[in-house]
Amino acid sequence: MNTEKKRRPAAALKILLALMLWLGAAVPTEAAEFQYRSLPEALTLAGAENKLVMIFFWADWCAYCVKIRREVFSDPKIHEVFDRNFVAVSVDIEKDPEDLARKYRARAMPTMLFLKPDQEVVGFLPGAVDQETFLKVLDYVVENYKS
Repeated sequence: MNTEKKRRPAAALKILLALMLWLGAAVPTEAAEFQYRSLPEALTLAGAENKLVMIFFWADWCAYCVKIRREVFSDPKIHEVFDRNFVAVSVDIEKDPEDLARKYRARAMPTMLFLKPDQEVVGFLPGAVDQETFLKVLDYVVENYKS
């Protein structure tokens, strides 16, 4: 009887763990992000639409990169401001054929770099931030550098 009592909690724990894994799998892991373009395409589009360019430097191994993509880039308020004022470029520093990370000195991951369509650097944000801070950064860049 003692053996039977020990098995019940273990079985219940296994069922609970399986249920948690199943529920976790039902939640989408990829959040809606910005539409990314190549840098030349982004610069051309930004010039034509009077927008700024944001280059997002990241790496697969960077936990903060994953966090900012899931928690910040998916925020509807940020999308509203971003889509109206910016064109996005995504650069995986491990697969960066143009060596943009070196060119723009993006050393910390994640890093967001803001450019005018003529490639003038107007802002540099290394590290992860929360939604509120990122929204303030976007507003600041727009107010001070968008024509």
